[in-house]
Amino acid sequence: MLRWANAVMLVLFLFWAGFQYNDPDGLLWMAVYGVAALECILFFMDRLPRSFAIAYLVLCAMWAAILWIAVIADSEFFFEERGREAMGLMICGIWTAVLIRTSDRRAAHTATS
Repeated sequence: MLRWANAVMLVLFLFWAGFQYNDPDGLLWMAVYGVAALECILFFMDRLPRSFAIAYLVLCAMWAAILWIAVIADSEFFFEERGREAMGLMICGIWTAVLIRTSDRRAAHTATS
């Protein structure tokens, strides 16, 4: 089940990366979604480095928190670009957390087998 979800997220991250072509800071967001897609690929191959995933998760969480503070202060929420960017970062971070947790479980299962 998780492999199918990971495949769906991979396609979504690639789609979202491509969708950034006309954004003023499109290269930045292509990189954000590109790294999330790369994590999905590495997860499929059982080669997702835990430290890399945790660093990306922390980056996404901190950046999303900063954007959320700005969005809430402006009372714009999802109708403003920063709100949508914060949601994208949250999606990347949450999926990364899922991949880290699953990788940890795989490693623990392999170690006990």
